[in-house]
Amino acid sequence: MNPPTRSGVFSRMVLPFALVPPIMIPLAMRDHAAIYRLDPAATNWEWVALLVFLAELVSVTIVAGMLRLTAPAGTLPPTRARALAIAARAAAPLWASAVVLAVPSLGALVTAHLLAHAVALRTLYRDIRHELRLDNDIQALHITYMAYSVAAVLWAPVFVLVFVSLSPA
Repeated sequence: MNPPTRSGVFSRMVLPFALVPPIMIPLAMRDHAAIYRLDPAATNWEWVALLVFLAELVSVTIVAGMLRLTAPAGTLPPTRARALAIAARAAAPLWASAVVLAVPSLGALVTAHLLAHAVALRTLYRDIRHELRLDNDIQALHITYMAYSVAAVLWAPVFVLVFVSLSPA
C-alpha cells in the first residue's frame, strides 16, 4: 500500500468532510433558526458558512503541523501527509456532528458537539500513540492536548466574529 500524499489526504478526506458544516449551516438557519433563537435574516449565513469552512481547513493544517512539531525527541515525527491524515481523522467527528443541525433542537446540537469533541480527542490520542509508537500515556496525552488546543485557540476568534455579527445592533 502506498503512503498517503498531502494532496490525496486533502482531496479525499479533508475537503469532502469539511464541507458538511458549511452546507448544514445555511440549511438549518433557513429552516429552523428560531429554535436557536436567531433571526434567519439577521446575517448572511453563506458568509458564516464560508468562514467556518476556511477555519476548518486552517485548523486541520495547524493541528497537523503541531503533531510534527511536538513529536518527542528520539521519535520520528509523522510525515506531513500522515500528520494531515491524523488531524483529519480527529476532525471527522466534529464535521459529522454538524449533521445534527438538521434536527431542530439546541440540546441535540450541544450534546452532539460535546460528544464529537470527546470522540475527536480519543481518536487523536490513539492515532498519536500508534503513529509515534508511544508507551507513555502522559506523553501521548500531552501531545494530544497541545495539538488540540491550537485548534481551540483558532476557533475562539471565529466564534467571537460569528456571535458579534449575530448580536443586535
